[in-house]
Amino acid sequence: MTAGTTSSVAPLSIATSTGGTRWSGLETSGMKEARCSLLLQEEETFDSKIKALPSQRVMVYQDKGFNPAASSSDLENYFVNFQGATILQLEPQLQASHMNATNSGGARSGTVTSTMPVTMTLGGRCVLTPENYQDFRVMMRTKTQSQEMNIAPNGNFDWPDVSALLCCPVCGRKAPIPQPGERVPHEYWMVFYPLLQITVLKGSQLTLGTRTICRMTCLECMDDLLEGLTLTIQPGKTKTASNNSGLRSTRLCFTLPALDVLAEAGSASFLEDGPPRPDTHPHVDDILDAWTLYNLWEHSGAWEALQNDYRLVLSRSMQTGSRANSTNGAPHAADVRPNSRRISSESPPPTFGREKVATVTPEPRLKERMGKPCGNRACSKVHGQRDAQDGEIVRLAIKCRDCLGEFYCSKSCRAVYKSLHAEECVRKQKDREERRQRKAKKVECDTCRAKFPYTKMKKCSRCRQVTYCSVECQKSDWNNRHRFQCQSTAR
Repeated sequence: MTAGTTSSVAPLSIATSTGGTRWSGLETSGMKEARCSLLLQEEETFDSKIKALPSQRVMVYQDKGFNPAASSSDLENYFVNFQGATILQLEPQLQASHMNATNSGGARSGTVTSTMPVTMTLGGRCVLTPENYQDFRVMMRTKTQSQEMNIAPNGNFDWPDVSALLCCPVCGRKAPIPQPGERVPHEYWMVFYPLLQITVLKGSQLTLGTRTICRMTCLECMDDLLEGLTLTIQPGKTKTASNNSGLRSTRLCFTLPALDVLAEAGSASFLEDGPPRPDTHPHVDDILDAWTLYNLWEHSGAWEALQNDYRLVLSRSMQTGSRANSTNGAPHAADVRPNSRRISSESPPPTFGREKVATVTPEPRLKERMGKPCGNRACSKVHGQRDAQDGEIVRLAIKCRDCLGEFYCSKSCRAVYKSLHAEECVRKQKDREERRQRKAKKVECDTCRAKFPYTKMKKCSRCRQVTYCSVECQKSDWNNRHRFQCQSTAR
């Protein structure tokens, strides 16, 4: 796994902050109404979660925009028998006060996120090509762009265009548009990001529109999200067809870093029972292009199974909210457009990514900070203890933006202690970079001196003392230098 984007062009940040809330500037008015941002908020922390998508028969919707002649026919939509798969999701940690308030149907109390919590699904590592960009540009077209392209809109709602694909949900930087003839590939993590928007169509009735889109995430940003996260693995035959918990029936289990589990899964992040890889990239570590990776999910039925799972979570959350507020929600109406759903309801906006709303789950990453004082030495607050002023449980959820290794009780404490933390921050950044290098196992080619992951290098089969990144480098070094040293070593 490489530690950083390979692009030589510095991406631009399009993120803005309003009242402490981060917005990309690409959100629609309906998304802002639902507090749905394309950017993760600073106070958000995530847990890794194994998710088993059960086997099911699903319909794969085809975008008629790629074939305008079929826009009036449903013949292109087809059913597939999805065989089930185990995937990895990043689930936001919601505080107990937030969950209890949501479950009781009352006002949310305590420290909560300023935007809708989002559960992201990891699709895999990929490269973005100029052809991919054009394909996603057509698929993610707005209604205005549909008129310019002279094709039908892709859905009943207006959603962010292809710029949302290029916008990293973590840092907010916009990746450069790949250009034909570029020699340096643009490599990213593809994540599937659910969106929500609210519009008023009939009188005071609220119409909720949902859609899941693909997002290109910087390799470094994904390393930051996954750093310190672990997964509990239970070996044995998986039962995704009947078990939706992601665990096996065997009692034996062990804990592994999430980064190691993903590295073992390969470029497409199906942990188990994934669909067959394309013939052009049969090996698990072969990096797919973004459009091929998306189609691997879609054509196998995994994409639609994921949408069904999101829709189930959405319906449960809305039903809970409706019962609590004694409202009469309208029947659910599915949007037949590809990758789009529409649900009419008068209940409050739902919370994505929580299957059991009434269950408050432990917070492993926050729990590790139990008893740790605020990074601001002048602050007396301690994680896990009650605040002497308001009686609330103190949680160190604000971290240093640079080293990600110091935690504070509030943004003001972080700002006050920033200058005093500078020296330690630099040291922690160096330690973090060294850990990344060790995880990536980068070694230097003895010919061109470029560094690549250890798994992509090869050694001299005779002496095993030199390392090369390609056959060309090996031949060049053999003719110029190594054939003399290799012979002397062999003797």
